Amino acid sequence: MLLVGSSVLAEELQEIVVVATMRAENVQDIPISISAISGTEIRQGVIRNLEELAIQIPNMTVSNGLVSDNIQIRGVGSGPERNFEQAVGVFIDHVYMPRSRQYRAPYFDVERVEVARGPQTVLFGLNATAGAISVHTARSRPGDDLIADVMVEYEAEYGGTALTTVFGGSPTDKLGLRLAARVLDSGDGYWKNLTTGKDENSLQDTLLRGSIVYSPSQKLTLDAKIEFSDFSRDGNLDELYTDAGGISDGDDELNWVRGQDGSLLLLHPSPEKPGFEGELLNIAASAEYEFQNGGTLAGILGHSDYDWTMYFDLDSTPVPILDSGNIETYKQSSVELRYVSNDDRALQFLFGGYFQSSELMNEQPNLVDGVGIGLGAFGFPVAGFDAGRLWSKSNFTQDEDVFSVYGTLNWDVSDRVQIRGGVRYVESEKDHLRGGECLVRRSDGTYDELDLAGNPNDFLLSLIGFCPTAIDPPRQQRNSDNVLPELSVQWSVTDSAMLYARVGKGAKSGGFVASTTVNPEFFKYDDESGVGYELGLKSSLGEGRGELNIAIFNTDYKDLQLNSADPDTGGAVVRNAGEIRSQGVEIEGRWAASDVITLGGSIGFLDAEFTDFKLGHCYPGEPPNADGNSCDKTGRTLPYSPDYSGNVYADINAPLGARLAVHGGITVAFSDSYLTNGTLDPLGEQSAYTKLNARVGIGAADDKWRLSIIGKNLTNEKINNFTEAFLGVYRGYMQEPRTVWLQGRYNFGR
Repeated sequence: MLLVGSSVLAEELQEIVVVATMRAENVQDIPISISAISGTEIRQGVIRNLEELAIQIPNMTVSNGLVSDNIQIRGVGSGPERNFEQAVGVFIDHVYMPRSRQYRAPYFDVERVEVARGPQTVLFGLNATAGAISVHTARSRPGDDLIADVMVEYEAEYGGTALTTVFGGSPTDKLGLRLAARVLDSGDGYWKNLTTGKDENSLQDTLLRGSIVYSPSQKLTLDAKIEFSDFSRDGNLDELYTDAGGISDGDDELNWVRGQDGSLLLLHPSPEKPGFEGELLNIAASAEYEFQNGGTLAGILGHSDYDWTMYFDLDSTPVPILDSGNIETYKQSSVELRYVSNDDRALQFLFGGYFQSSELMNEQPNLVDGVGIGLGAFGFPVAGFDAGRLWSKSNFTQDEDVFSVYGTLNWDVSDRVQIRGGVRYVESEKDHLRGGECLVRRSDGTYDELDLAGNPNDFLLSLIGFCPTAIDPPRQQRNSDNVLPELSVQWSVTDSAMLYARVGKGAKSGGFVASTTVNPEFFKYDDESGVGYELGLKSSLGEGRGELNIAIFNTDYKDLQLNSADPDTGGAVVRNAGEIRSQGVEIEGRWAASDVITLGGSIGFLDAEFTDFKLGHCYPGEPPNADGNSCDKTGRTLPYSPDYSGNVYADINAPLGARLAVHGGITVAFSDSYLTNGTLDPLGEQSAYTKLNARVGIGAADDKWRLSIIGKNLTNEKINNFTEAFLGVYRGYMQEPRTVWLQGRYNFGR
C-alpha cells in the first residue's frame, strides 16, 4: 500500500504529510488515528469510489444501498434514509459534502485521501460524529514541469474500457494549470437477469476537472477548481436472496443473478428500463495570504449542484407489481474563513467561521399494478379490481442554513509535551415542506382519488401502494445548536515514539424523514451526539525503516439516528437509539524490508453494541415487546460492526536493468461477519470473507510509461452491502465480482 510520500529510498520510509489539523504535519506527529492513501495507489489499484477504498482502512465499511451510499467507521454510520447527512464527514478540496450523491464521481487524478477516525467536529464541523474523510485532488502549481499523461484501461471479464487524460504545467512562474478527464464504460453489466436474459448494471461515467493555481507573490496564492460529472447505470441495484414471500427471482442466492421483469409500468416520465442517471457540478475556490509574522489567512468558497433520477422495480420479482422512482436535486453554497498562526512558537492557534446554505428537493413517484398480475402472490384477493393501477407521488423539500465558529490552541509545554485543545459552536436550521398525491385508475381510464371507506379494492391497493403519509402541519422547522469541545495531550517518549490521549465530542443534526410512507410518530428525529476517548502510540522502527501505530478507543453515543424499513409496509422508521458504545483497537504498520519491497498492514478489533435501545424496530418473526410494536435491541451488536477487519499488503518496485523497472503488489483484505440492516435481522448477515487484490507490471525506470495487470476481488467474494426486507421478500445489494484490468499509461510530458 503506497501512502502519501511513502516511496522507499535507501531502505528508509519517507514521511507522510497530511493536513488533517489544517496544518501540514507528519502523520506520526498528530494525536489522531488517521490513515492516508496516495493518488499513486488509487491510480494503480483502479480505485473508483469509497467502497473500493475502504478495504485499506481498519474499522471502515462503505455500504451502497438503494437511496444513498453509507459510510461506517468503528461501526457508526447513517442508514439509508434520503434525508440523512452522513455520520462520517466527507470533504473534497476542503469543501464539505454532506450527501452521498456529491461524491459518486470516480476518484481520479487525486493527490491523497485522509481518513480520520473518531469524532472530528472541532476542525471539520457538524456531522462528523464517526470520523472525517478528506479528498485532495491533484494540482499543477507554479514552477511545475509539463505533464501530458494518458492512461488507457480495459477490463477483461466484462469488456469495460476507460480513458484518463491529465494535462498540466506552469506556463509562467506564477501560474499553474491542470485539465483532467476520465471516460468510463464498464461494459457488459455483471448482473445476469434471468427474466430478460440480459446483462445489467453497466456503468457509464464522464468526469471533467479543470484547476488553476495563481501566485502573484510569495505571500498570496489563489486556487480554483471546477468539475463536472455525468453518470448512469442500467438495471436495478439489488437481487432477491430468500424465498420467504413465495416469490423467487430465479435462484434465491446472492450471486449477481436476479429475475426482475426489467420493465417499468408507465411511470411518468417513463424510462425504458430501471436504472439511474445524474449530473454533478462542484466548484471550489480559495485564497491564502501569508502575513509577515508567518500566520496565514485563508478563505474558501464552495458550490455543489446535482440532479439525480432513479427508477427501479421495487418488488424485485419477475412480475410487474410495484415500480418506483427517486428524483432529487440539491444545491449547496458555503464560505469558510480561517486564520492559522505561525508554527514556530510555543503557542499556536487557529480560529475561523463557516456558513452553509442548501436546498434539497426529493420527488418519489410510485406505481402499483393491481390487475391480478402480482397481488395474488402476496395473498391479496384480485377479483373485482377495476383497471387496478395506483399512482402516487410524494414531494419533499428542505432548506437548511448552518453557521459555526471554531478555534484551537496548541501549547508546546516542552520539547516533548504538547497540549492541543479546541471548541466549535454550531447552529443548524432546517425548514421542511412535505406533500403528495395518491390516485387510482378506474375502468374508464380516468384517475380518481382513493375511496378507502367505500371500495375495498382501493383499501387493499393503499396498503401496498406507497400513498404519501400526510403530516400535520405539512411545513415544519427545527433548530439546533451544539458546543463541541476537544482536548489532547501528546508526549514524545523518545525521538521515535509518541504517546497521546484524546477526548472529543461530536454531534449530527436531526431532521425529517423523506420517505413516501412513514410512521408519523417517527417522522422527526433529534440530534445525535458522541463523546470519544482515544489512547494511542505512534512509533518509528529500525532507524526510519518502519512504523507501528496503535490506537485504543471508546466512544459513547446518545440518540444515534437509526433507520430501518418496515418489512410490512416498506415505510421508513427512524428512531434515536438510546445509548451506544463503540470500543476497540486499531493497529497499523509498514516496513521497508529492502530498497525494493515494502510490507505492511492494518487490523481493527471492534466491540460496538446498543447499551440502551429498548424501542428498536422488529425484523420479521422477532418477538416484540409488550406494546407489540417494538423490540429490545439492548446488548445487540450494531450493523456493519465485524469483530475484526483489516488487510496485509506487499509492494515491489525493482529495477530491471538501467532503463526498466518491475512493479507490483498484493493486498489481502479480510473481515469477520456482520449484519447489514438496521433491524439486526439474522437473514441480513454478511459472512466472514477474505478479498484478494493484486497487480503486476513493467515500466520505464523514470516512470515515463507503464503496462500493468490489475486484479480486483480475485477470490470472487460475494459481499452484500445492504439488506432490505419488504413484504416477506429480502433484497440484497452486492459489491462487484472479480474484475481484471489491463492498464497502459504514458506521460508525453517527461
